[in-house]
Amino acid sequence: MSRKKRTRERYKEPNVASERRSSGFGSARSWIIAAVLGITFVSFANTFSHGFAYDDQTQILQNEFIKDLRNAPKAMVTEAWFWQFAQDKDPNKQDKPSTPYYRPIVIIYLMICWMLFGTGAAGWHLLNVLLHVAVVYFVFKLLEEITGDWRLSAGASLLFAIHPMRSESVAWISGVTDLLLALFFLSSFLLYLHYRESGKRSHLISALVLFLMAVFTKEPAVCLPMVIAAYEVFISNQEKPLNQRIKLAGVYAGIFVLASALYFGMRLKALGFLLNDLSFKTYSMVEMFLTIPLVIWKYIGLLLWPYNLSLFHETILVRSPLEWHFLLPSVGLVGLAYGLWLLRESTVVRFAVLWFAINLLPVLNLRAFGLEFLVQERYVYMPSIGFSLLVAYGLMKLPIDRWFTLGSRRTAQAVVVAIVALALTGKTLAQNAVWKDDMTLWTYGVEAAPEQAMSHYILAHKYIDQRAPEMAIQELEAYMQLKKDNMIVLSNLAAAHLVSYQNKAAFNPATADRAHLDRAAALCEKGLSINDKQPTLWDTLGTVYTFDTGLKNYDRAVACFDRALQLQPDNGMINFHLGATLAKQGNDDGAMRYLEEARRLQPDLPDVYKFLAYLYRGKGQAQLAIDNLTQYLRLQPGAADAQRISKDLQDLKDQQRAPQS
Repeated sequence: MSRKKRTRERYKEPNVASERRSSGFGSARSWIIAAVLGITFVSFANTFSHGFAYDDQTQILQNEFIKDLRNAPKAMVTEAWFWQFAQDKDPNKQDKPSTPYYRPIVIIYLMICWMLFGTGAAGWHLLNVLLHVAVVYFVFKLLEEITGDWRLSAGASLLFAIHPMRSESVAWISGVTDLLLALFFLSSFLLYLHYRESGKRSHLISALVLFLMAVFTKEPAVCLPMVIAAYEVFISNQEKPLNQRIKLAGVYAGIFVLASALYFGMRLKALGFLLNDLSFKTYSMVEMFLTIPLVIWKYIGLLLWPYNLSLFHETILVRSPLEWHFLLPSVGLVGLAYGLWLLRESTVVRFAVLWFAINLLPVLNLRAFGLEFLVQERYVYMPSIGFSLLVAYGLMKLPIDRWFTLGSRRTAQAVVVAIVALALTGKTLAQNAVWKDDMTLWTYGVEAAPEQAMSHYILAHKYIDQRAPEMAIQELEAYMQLKKDNMIVLSNLAAAHLVSYQNKAAFNPATADRAHLDRAAALCEKGLSINDKQPTLWDTLGTVYTFDTGLKNYDRAVACFDRALQLQPDNGMINFHLGATLAKQGNDDGAMRYLEEARRLQPDLPDVYKFLAYLYRGKGQAQLAIDNLTQYLRLQPGAADAQRISKDLQDLKDQQRAPQS
């Protein structure tokens, strides 16, 4: 390969003499770099007191796989969420991949962090911030290499570093995938540039190794060969004929494509497919392409105006080229492209646009995401480097010194950058606070996106996990106002109303609001009118008929439970409900049969033992009654009726001892 040094047009600030990059401790450049990195660190320092949130709960705290470093070889040949299957079934087998994610480097990273920090969230957060600081440093080095202007590079790096959209990648522990990807991707490309300058093969080999680290970290790294090809054609050696530049692009990008064969081979082995599992697709290629312009504009809008940031950016799926959701974004993109075309003579603009566009491509594979998550702030961590460079370049081109009396143009630019940085830092600190813990995250999600059903759905189920049915009802009812026929929501909302009534009736039946039962029954009937093969709805409806209200009807309840068991015979809870209702009807033999089956299917269900105990007592089987009451108290020592049960248990024991006396 040629060892000739490549040449490249250098960016020159207007009306300012070209400067050689200065270095060394004490230089202005060094102080500015230190300031950028320091501001970056401070902007995310408020995350150190945060806990675990979102996927951290499952991917870290509940993940037994990462708690043993000996699983590292297994991580190389399985998908990223393999552990979920392994914890429930044989860990040496994998039924099939549950996601299209193959990220062994991330899994190994989590293993190392678990060894270092365990459940101490502060350590995880500190490492995230330090990784982000390292990425910012490499962003500066890359942009300085491309533009030859350390001031422009510092400004762009700062805009990238403290933009509020960074919070999702930095303040969220599991967002580390973006940080690791960027670290390997940027360092690989930088070493490639050094190889093209020096011709040292050690630089090329190191670049290839880091590239492989990047692709084994996160899928978008496969774009690096495209970045290299674009660099060779549009940035480097512009004095050479186009055909020569294309030839060089093919050679150098081809080397990285060949290296990626190792990744794709191992990915195929782990997942069974190269890109997407076709069984996961939810919409057509036509719909995907028609929706892409809207998605691009949403990202540009969030980058320009980072307001109401959250996990929820539900996007309409465009189905026709005549919809305004397609026409307006498309016209806007054409206008934007034309404006950038007019600036094509600038190396800075060309590189910024190419970097943004190429790194955005993986995000535009919309069929890999659900409709509620087509747009996610962390997806533009890498592309926004190009966006930040373009904004910084625009700020340096503006005649700010003519608009404000701030001394020299450079002083005016510094003041403007400082004002922008201060505003961004304030917003970023506030956005970081959103990621404090799970409930803070999801509560804010509803506040930021009350018009999106998914925000209410997730918060409701967090309340269900916390056994707060009244709060869950509020969110599920809000969901129903937005989307009325979701069977999961219908079922869970009906169950929440039922539980709310049960909780109040357990303390004082007279104060329990029957409206909860009426609403639960109405929801069940609505759901069953849509699909009558829903065992949970039949079960909830049957339970409604068992309470001492005007709705009480044991025959209807038994019929509902029978229907539920026809659909799901191995459900322990439904067997219990049917057995308990038969017991209330006086059908002791039938009740015992279903209750014993419930105990077999779900041995951790306390009330099964209570009902069985009194049935055994009625049949004169005192020891079995004692055993079941003892187990009830062991499973539920704080039960509301624990005192009464304890007395009954003692009476049974006394009765057993009486004949012997």
